[in-house]
Amino acid sequence: MSSVLADPTLYEFIGGEPPSVSELERRYTVQTRGRSADGSEEWVNLVVVLGPRREPIGYVQGTIPRQGEPTEIAWVVGRAWQGKGYATRAAQLLVEYLEDRGVRDLVAHIHPGHTASQVIARKLGLHPTETMVDGESRWERTSG
Repeated sequence: MSSVLADPTLYEFIGGEPPSVSELERRYTVQTRGRSADGSEEWVNLVVVLGPRREPIGYVQGTIPRQGEPTEIAWVVGRAWQGKGYATRAAQLLVEYLEDRGVRDLVAHIHPGHTASQVIARKLGLHPTETMVDGESRWERTSG
């Protein structure tokens, strides 16, 4: 994943900078626990792979709060694979997985200038709200 996430332009809308291999190892060690240290959240972190060689091209995430708040979702696909539908399909598969586990309400935070992620969010049934968090618009899909 370090080569997938190495392109600095990938962080134009999501912020941050390319992680080092050691930072990714640290992150993945924490994420593979599958839950927060206090048990208040369950984590779904999946690497998106492509083709028979299962080449990593990105990741999707879901954060499921134990207290019934909406599940936060996110997706990142490396620049070389953008515009080919991979992020949309990976996000759809994540949502299907979450729905199979009983999740109905979703939220995503998307930079107002990130048109591609807005298109994906709409395909997932999310809609923008007036709420801004750290410069990103809150998108929601609620069942009720």
